[in-house]
Amino acid sequence: MTKSVPCMKDLDLFSPLNEVEKQNITRLAQGKMYKKGEFIFRDGDPADTIFLICTGNVLLQKNSSEGKQISIDILTEGAIIGENTIFENLTYKFEALALEDSYICRCFKSDFVELLKNPEISIKMMKSLSEKVNNYTDSIVTNAFYDVKSRVFRTLVKLSKNHGQSKNNGILLEIFLSHEDLAHLSNASRVMVTKSIATLRNEGKISIKERRYMIHSTSEE
Repeated sequence: MTKSVPCMKDLDLFSPLNEVEKQNITRLAQGKMYKKGEFIFRDGDPADTIFLICTGNVLLQKNSSEGKQISIDILTEGAIIGENTIFENLTYKFEALALEDSYICRCFKSDFVELLKNPEISIKMMKSLSEKVNNYTDSIVTNAFYDVKSRVFRTLVKLSKNHGQSKNNGILLEIFLSHEDLAHLSNASRVMVTKSIATLRNEGKISIKERRYMIHSTSEE
């Protein structure tokens, strides 16, 4: 049996609550450590749970009818998964995979809806949904109208906004990405991604340090 843990209450989403209210959240949350490569849920599973990432990184991906795997997003600490299904009885339309050992809190939708009665939490939730919609719209536009090198570069820049750490000579991505990961996120072949990375390195726009990407310029010019 999974032990209830006081992790959900510490996330930024619930900062408007007082300490008593935060402690009540502890009763609703169940924490679990997902090992690297373990699925948190699969495409088609009942969407009856809201997930909140406490530590680690999670890849959202979708398998097409032709068997092609499409990466949707990479989420990290503090992110919510499944909030788009709160008010409807749906199944998940994608799957979530732990990219590294990740500690995640789970809360049933019926309990989570009660938390949304707090207006400040509702506003934060709407902001989260809005940011995701804008992010996914930008990804669709990028994949439709830009060449592979531009798609790879724009993907790295986008990831740096949520997963980057400012350094003297650029922004260091705090997550490890393989060429295959970038290929999925950029909707390109692994071979073309490898060539694009080499070109971007030669142009001085990016470098690789200890298996992590350093972005030296966010401009494509």
